Amino acid sequence: MSSTLRRSPAHGAMEPLYRLLATLLVVYGPAGVGGDLVLVPEKVDAVLGKRITLGCHIKLVPNITLIQSSWERQIASGREVLAVYHVDHGTYVDPEFAARVAFVPTSTNRAVNISLSGVTLEDGGAYTCKVSTFPLGNGQATTQLNVLVEPKAYVSAGPDTLLEGEAESLVATCVAERGLPAAEVSWEAELSGRVETRRRDEADGTASVHLRYLWTPGSAAQGKNLTCVVRHPTLETDFRIVYVLNVHFAPTVRMEGNEQNWYAGQANVTLSCNARANPPVREYRWARLDGPMPERVAVTSNRLAFTRPLTLNDSGVYRCQATNDIGAGSRDVSLWVQEPPSTTAATATTTSPPGGGAASTARSPLTSPTLAPARDNETLGLVAGGAAGGALVLILAVLAVCFSLLRKRRTFRGDYYTKQYLGPSDVQKETQVDVLQPHEVYGDKGSQEFKSKLCGDVICDGDVWAEPDLAYCPDDYQQTRHPHGLSNGSPYLPDGDGDYVAHQDGSVISRREWYV
Repeated sequence: MSSTLRRSPAHGAMEPLYRLLATLLVVYGPAGVGGDLVLVPEKVDAVLGKRITLGCHIKLVPNITLIQSSWERQIASGREVLAVYHVDHGTYVDPEFAARVAFVPTSTNRAVNISLSGVTLEDGGAYTCKVSTFPLGNGQATTQLNVLVEPKAYVSAGPDTLLEGEAESLVATCVAERGLPAAEVSWEAELSGRVETRRRDEADGTASVHLRYLWTPGSAAQGKNLTCVVRHPTLETDFRIVYVLNVHFAPTVRMEGNEQNWYAGQANVTLSCNARANPPVREYRWARLDGPMPERVAVTSNRLAFTRPLTLNDSGVYRCQATNDIGAGSRDVSLWVQEPPSTTAATATTTSPPGGGAASTARSPLTSPTLAPARDNETLGLVAGGAAGGALVLILAVLAVCFSLLRKRRTFRGDYYTKQYLGPSDVQKETQVDVLQPHEVYGDKGSQEFKSKLCGDVICDGDVWAEPDLAYCPDDYQQTRHPHGLSNGSPYLPDGDGDYVAHQDGSVISRREWYV
């Protein structure tokens, strides 16, 4: 819509009339029903630089006719007419606002609402809508226009680099600059930092808010978010700015490949270290602390590889050191190379696959190196137990043989020269059979053609047919019962000495010697 008064050529001479009507409205004001006829919002918020519509609603009454409407602004010197609409003479807009003010058509074709574009801070104030109708007369209502200034929000990093181990530092500052009214600013963070608020009032009535976040840097917060939240009436939702923490710290080294058991002869052994650092690691170094680095060891960046099987001499303490622009970090690992475990292949077993196919052979794998210490202990225990058991059995066998020989020697009964053993049953008989009896005569003139044998508890004269342990007497032999038991009256034994034993060959021996 043009900012100038819209009229037909025939109405060119009527411009002074419009000016007169506008002047009369300002000077004398409306007459009639007053505020009951016109409705406007109590307050309207306009954003600086944006477009705002000022609405004016006429009371709905049947057969009412709008004759004229206008908008005025309250200024220090009084009132200022912005725009006028007349049903016959068209519209008029003050040249000062011609580029920014226009009537807005409505569904009833009543030109009562106006729009104001490019709102400035000076546009704030009271605006009055006035109408003239038939037959209800004139009415008016006033609204307050508030100009809001949307703040410029941003986050600025602290002046110094965040370095782990240093004292409390300024991490970042969230700024809501030149807002009207002043913006509400806050920080959202997982850290235990401290917040400082600063506000500065500007000459144009706006205000700038600075919210500082202070924190003692730690590497654990590297890469975490620090969020600035800005709230203001000009914003439909909260304005959020994410700031990513950037903490510089020396490398933290973690070793890999040192959690398993190593054995002599093991191949493809590799140690590696990974470092967490900011800025990134620029150099890795490997060293052996307890001696020179072994031969045939390849070092590539963060990896140390043995290009040959391990030996017992490879045991030692190895260090990986990582360096960046902040400093260096290291990690030590003790490599203990053990004797290879004894591994025995299990006996192959042959099984026939289902369906009668060719036999397949399955062999148990060799003992796992990680199980070798346990199996070695079991083997040592079995060997020690077997040796102890064997020694005990041998000792018991020796004791048994000695005891048997000693007993046989002390309890021997039989022929002194042939050492024929008579057995304990014969010794324990009631008759003293091993004592020389008075009737035991050996031939007519001391010959040994006749010998006496023992038959139970009788003495048999004559030939004897006997097994080694049994004696038999012929039926026609004379059996004479021992009359007196032990007797000292034998013509072959001295009187008074009864401690003698007779033998089958006619010899006698002291009982004391016999028992020995």
